[in-house]
Amino acid sequence: METILNDTKTFTQLDSDPTIQKEEKLQRKLLKLKNSGFITETEYYFARPVGSQPGNAYGLPKIHKKDIPLRPIISTCNTFCYKLSKLLAKKLKHLRASSSIVTDTFKFVDELQKLTFPNGKIKMISFDVISLFTKVPLARTIQLILEMMYGPEHTCTYNTEIKRDEWCNNCRNRYELKCLLEFSTEESHFLFNGKIYCQKEGIAMESPLGPLFADIYMNYLESKLKRRLDHNGILYWKRYVDDCFVIIKENADTDKLLDIVNSFDIDIQFTAEPEVDNCLSFLDISITRTLSTSELNSFSTSIYRKPTFTGLLLN
Repeated sequence: METILNDTKTFTQLDSDPTIQKEEKLQRKLLKLKNSGFITETEYYFARPVGSQPGNAYGLPKIHKKDIPLRPIISTCNTFCYKLSKLLAKKLKHLRASSSIVTDTFKFVDELQKLTFPNGKIKMISFDVISLFTKVPLARTIQLILEMMYGPEHTCTYNTEIKRDEWCNNCRNRYELKCLLEFSTEESHFLFNGKIYCQKEGIAMESPLGPLFADIYMNYLESKLKRRLDHNGILYWKRYVDDCFVIIKENADTDKLLDIVNSFDIDIQFTAEPEVDNCLSFLDISITRTLSTSELNSFSTSIYRKPTFTGLLLN
């Protein structure tokens, strides 16, 4: 874990705990927004932080991976922005919607079993984003959220002669939401082994806004790359957060597809795993591709257990 936190691009050690200062700053901001009508009184009392604590970091072993690396987890419960993050995640959850997102494994299996591809000229592959949460570009994702909520930024925000109180209502709301999103995500600080650190890039994995930010940015990436990916042989694409299940043409160049998805953002990098003996695992599903006598592909599924699964449960 110390090695992970020594990555100065993502984390930095602080000389003091900024919890009280951040809590008081957010309290003042929320009170101002309540008085202006941007948030309701109920939302104000829900999000208002009291008795905040720094987050806590720990490493979750990836026992199914070689050398058992650690996944850094930052618990944000009881932090100054935790309840605000919960409020924002609930109010903005509709922005995550995308036809490519898997919301339910049962629905995914039903959809998969209805797919047919003539001539059987296909193969399966999975893509996995490396450390998505710590690599999500916060500023760009916040900008995407603001554009979806309020449209393009208006000219009054660029005119230095116009005071903020004189901005149009749309621009004022846009500015206030941006402030709240930045409060909730930027430079999250946490405690580890008696030392205070802050995360300079990405979003804390256990932040209520983590899945929202990850999905919104990945939706954006997929929309920008869709035409190129389709042109290079992708027939079907589904994703759950950072795991992608993909069906491609049999003659599609897997390495080229990997280069395409890795070319969009230098920080968002994928790994690829091809099917083995017509079989591929995705989430907790083992998917097997079969070719019927009519030369139509069909898919059968079963529960997938990682090799490290023991079947033991805590009572």
